[in-house]
Amino acid sequence: MANADNPHGFRPLRHFMGGAIILAERSKAVGDAPAIFIGDAYNRIAGGTIDASLSAGTLLISGVALNYGATLTATTHLCIEDPYVVFEAQDDSSTDGLVEANMGLNANITAGSGSATTLISAHEIAEAGITTTATLDMHLLQKLNVPDNAYGPWCRVEILFNSHRMATQSVGV
Repeated sequence: MANADNPHGFRPLRHFMGGAIILAERSKAVGDAPAIFIGDAYNRIAGGTIDASLSAGTLLISGVALNYGATLTATTHLCIEDPYVVFEAQDDSSTDGLVEANMGLNANITAGSGSATTLISAHEIAEAGITTTATLDMHLLQKLNVPDNAYGPWCRVEILFNSHRMATQSVGV
C-alpha cells in the first residue's frame, strides 16, 4: 500500500500523560508576513505574538495553531501549547520514506507554506537528518496505527515536540 502525499501540518491526537488538552488564545500581529495555517507549528516573538516562519532546529516551538490567519493581517488563534500533546504529521519523503528503525529518533520540521485554498498547513517531518540528537524539533514516537498508513514515503507518525517553549528544559522566548 502506498501512502498519499497529503501534507496537513500537526493534528492533535491525545495528551501524553492522559490529561485534557488545554487551548490558549494567541495573536498574530498586523504586518506579520507569513500566514498561519491550520496545523502550523509556531514560535512566540517579541511582544508575545506568534509567527509561523520557523527555521528547522533553531527556534523553540510554542504550539500549534488550530485556525487560519491571513498574511499581513492581525488575527486571533486558538492554539495548543502544552508540550505533552501528541500530534500526528506526515514525513516529507525527502529520502526513501520512514522505516520502523526511525521510531524513537528525532527530526526537524519542514516548514512548507500551506494551501491558500484549504487553509491547511504544509508543515511536515523532515526525513533527512533523522538522528538521536535531542535538540531537533520533534521526537518520533510510532507510526500512526490506521489502515491506510504504512512505513515508506509520506508515512504518518505520532510525535512530541522536543524543543518546546513550555517544556521544563527550555529557556527563552
